[in-house]
Amino acid sequence: MTDPDPGLPVTRAADRFDVFLCSPRAAPDDAAAERIEEALLAGGLRVFRPARIDDFDKITGEIAEAIAGSRVLLACYSRLLPTRYACQWELTAAFAAARRHGDPADRVLVLNPESGTAHLAPAELAGTPFFTGPVTTANLPDLVAKVRRKVAATDGPLGAPTGAPVPGRPVGRYPALWAVHSALFPGGTTGARPVAVVRGLPGVGKTALAERYAALFRDAFPGGVIRTGPFGHHDPDDFLAQFHLGLARAAARRLGTDVSGLDLDRLRALLADRIGAAREKVLVLVDDVPAGLPPAVLDRLVLPGDHARTLVTGRSGPWAAANVDITDLAGLTPEESVRLFSEFREPSDDAERAAVRRFADRCDGHPITLRATAFTVRHRSRALTGEVLDALPDTAPQAVRDLLAVLGGQARELVRLGAVLAPVPIPLALASEVLGGIEDAAAELVTRGLATENAGELRFQALTLEVARTGPAPGDLPARAAEVLLSWLAADRGPRDFLLQHARVVAESAPAHRVRLLRPIAAAHEAQGDPATAGEIHAVILSTGEGTSADYTGAARVEIACGLYAEAAGHAREALALADGDAELHAAGLTAAQALDCQGDYAEADRTFWRPNGDRLPEDGEERYRFAAAAALAHRLRGRPRDAVALLEPVLAEARDAPGELAAAVRLEYARSLQLTGQPGRAREVAGEVVTAHHAAGRERHARCAEAELVRADAMVALDLADLRAAPADWERSAAALRELAEGYARRYGTENPLTLTATGLADRALLALGQPKRALAVLSATEQVVLRVLGGDHPLRYRIRHGMGLAHGQLREFGRQAELLESVLEPQIRLLGRTHPETLESRLDLGIALALSDGPRRRATELVDGAARDVADAPGVSTELAAKAQAAKQVVRLPQPFVSALFTVERVIWPGRAGVS
Repeated sequence: MTDPDPGLPVTRAADRFDVFLCSPRAAPDDAAAERIEEALLAGGLRVFRPARIDDFDKITGEIAEAIAGSRVLLACYSRLLPTRYACQWELTAAFAAARRHGDPADRVLVLNPESGTAHLAPAELAGTPFFTGPVTTANLPDLVAKVRRKVAATDGPLGAPTGAPVPGRPVGRYPALWAVHSALFPGGTTGARPVAVVRGLPGVGKTALAERYAALFRDAFPGGVIRTGPFGHHDPDDFLAQFHLGLARAAARRLGTDVSGLDLDRLRALLADRIGAAREKVLVLVDDVPAGLPPAVLDRLVLPGDHARTLVTGRSGPWAAANVDITDLAGLTPEESVRLFSEFREPSDDAERAAVRRFADRCDGHPITLRATAFTVRHRSRALTGEVLDALPDTAPQAVRDLLAVLGGQARELVRLGAVLAPVPIPLALASEVLGGIEDAAAELVTRGLATENAGELRFQALTLEVARTGPAPGDLPARAAEVLLSWLAADRGPRDFLLQHARVVAESAPAHRVRLLRPIAAAHEAQGDPATAGEIHAVILSTGEGTSADYTGAARVEIACGLYAEAAGHAREALALADGDAELHAAGLTAAQALDCQGDYAEADRTFWRPNGDRLPEDGEERYRFAAAAALAHRLRGRPRDAVALLEPVLAEARDAPGELAAAVRLEYARSLQLTGQPGRAREVAGEVVTAHHAAGRERHARCAEAELVRADAMVALDLADLRAAPADWERSAAALRELAEGYARRYGTENPLTLTATGLADRALLALGQPKRALAVLSATEQVVLRVLGGDHPLRYRIRHGMGLAHGQLREFGRQAELLESVLEPQIRLLGRTHPETLESRLDLGIALALSDGPRRRATELVDGAARDVADAPGVSTELAAKAQAAKQVVRLPQPFVSALFTVERVIWPGRAGVS
């Protein structure tokens, strides 16, 4: 028996009734409802009260039309009402329609004659019942008056809800639907999260319930539904990577924006931004998550903000998440089981219905078992006696196995193909390419309840595939499927995230195609901003022994993104050894040089690639712009920003037409070098162009946009601080001016704007020059948390702030902690800024000092300081204060430990106040 069609159009019903009176037709509720009906009629109200509906009768068209044509529904909501499926249907239909009119509680009125409200659902109605207490002769006029006022305040009938159930035989599960809705719209409860989890055994109907809720309550989500999944076949460790791809596909379709390159957190933030701007609630459905996920994973599924509601389905298992409502979905009730059974075989009398109930008790009301059993006996002429049903399997796997055994030949082949692929939707066109004509086979599977079809895709019931995988070996089917999948992926056909999941599964059973199937998977994760997962796929490719030069280069590229520079350099060298042709040699050499540059090993990078290639740009194509940005970065890291500017200026104009992020990479590298050559005005202009272009393309959450905002912010702050630097000795005045500057930015641009955060970090560090390390440490720590939340962790601004925190610990003589902080800062600064950038030089000096003062490895402290001092002498743009600090630091690291206290006579040199404001 099926639920009503959720996709029918809205019809505007005639204004026929003032009140639809919903109540159980059973004593004593029936007598009370009859008195209420009479009083409402006597009060001049038009009332519709349904006749008794037996548990197995259909909802009539008259009832559906009456709900749509009524202004309010009054539910006599005793504890008996939730046990009556007709009452639940009426209440649900009216509530769904009432969502369009504002607060449903203004149209669905709850009369609660009982003590307590635990039996009331959903939360919106349970929180403030319309009328409480038994209805008596004394209070009946008050009830009528309240109803009349509600009716008078309406502007017309409820109308049919969007996607409303139409007359039919709903299976039920209304308590579970209300539990989901109450979790997502918790009413007046405080501290609740807008998250609901439906969990249960395979095949029990979790996905069906979620889809039914999304259709029935679509008026509660004017912003629509974002659907991802299913994910149940993945290992828990792989789940977030697959969720990332699925959410990206849904986001790109919804927003019409290129979301490539956005890691999961940035993607979630972008979606939350757009949903919040539209101010319309959205349902995020995450279907079939794997068992065994750690509780913290739930936080990565939930979109921030107030307008997203998250509904998660998953298999049974503990999920200890605070403030999350969990509905454990059991099997169908006996009455619901009879209704589902009747979809295929209608019990003819009470005896047959009793036999079906007993069978439902045996199989725990499992929907798949009931459906398969009903289909098996649908054409039998014998009565449904206990003996007939007792002879049939009462476990879902065996019931499915028996159903598969009687399928037609082509339908069995289609199931075998489904078992070879991943348990996610399969394009019918793809299946047809593998097997030939499958239209009749697909229809047969849908008819028997083994699969569903939607928009040209076939979705198998997961338990069906689990059973099918225990059957005979698939033969050459994986190889045939692999060839078709590869052609679809190469042509960019179909839903790519589903095709990639199919490819990952087929790769395990088609070894001859394994590497070819894995390559597009690695590329997809890398393009989506998930280099860690891409690296895992590359590792599998290389372990086969079939890796090419391009495979090793790709592995090195994602390892650089993950901070694994030594591994990246090693794989790039392997790529050089395997290279076949100039293009592969160039790609491998460039990647090797980039890995070495990230480590600060400039001499080896020069020998490997930069010296033999120089600044000779390729003639045209994407590689020209990619090489230009990389070569300019190499110059900047080596302290040669003027060379970087000279290299990039000829390609700036043509780079505007470069694809993807290449144009932004070239212009942003140009802006960084301009800043270092003392041209903050031009740097601000160029970085601003990058920001504007990203915003215009809807990519304001992309990491490159965040980088451009910080470069622009540094340039703007440098311009605004020109007056402060005219009087460097007045530390108090400078610190106050910095704080005033930061507060001015906050008023104009907001407290979380990159410009505000940049100025705030400088103002925080200025407290060190005033000898206030504890206060500086507190404010710097708070600013770092905002930077982490808004911009992420891998930014020069964050490392500048952490350096300041290290200086504060140093002033507090907590040298061990200072050394720990500076160790965490130094390597990223070398990668992002270069070994000779003033900020990196200062970190190298301060780390050497902290190691010496904390009785750390004196040899390393000396090497750090001496190396930094040599670079200070040759690096451009180094201040006199930093040069003086380098000379003092050389003396500090050579002092014997008993004379450490003498260091504080040069405290102003070791922690110069200038560091707070420069």
